[in-house]
Amino acid sequence: MKKLFLALTTFMLAAPAFAATATSSIPMSVEIAKQCTFSNVASEMILKEDGSDTTAGYTVTCNTPYSIFTDNAKWYDGWYSYISNAQNEWLKTGVGTRAVSDNALVTLHSGTALARPGYSVDDYEVSIHVSTPITATTRAGVYTDTYLINVYY
Repeated sequence: MKKLFLALTTFMLAAPAFAATATSSIPMSVEIAKQCTFSNVASEMILKEDGSDTTAGYTVTCNTPYSIFTDNAKWYDGWYSYISNAQNEWLKTGVGTRAVSDNALVTLHSGTALARPGYSVDDYEVSIHVSTPITATTRAGVYTDTYLINVYY
């Protein structure tokens, strides 16, 4: 048995070398599209009559750098946001948004969007309060506005 093994080893080593070779290759790739998504978005914010802050949040997940900008649907001459009722009576509001990770303020209504590095899951907190005092003669009813979030990537 030992002799046979040696003979096979010798035979394999003595096999003739190939005179030429041929090679080929197949390139491979995958393209991952840029994307940003929202999650954990509050479905509604009920503002407090006493003027204290109401807070809510949302999450932005991006696989690329992005900028974020917020706005409200209702503005008076671009100077302040407001909520209004069916009779178009207004109550001024104060709005602020910050990135939870580093407390960076997100631009509201005008100015430069906040640049973010991306490749992350980022939480944001929005705080809104009624800044017009609500008195005994403030008309009863539902006052509304819409908070808007824009992500550019």
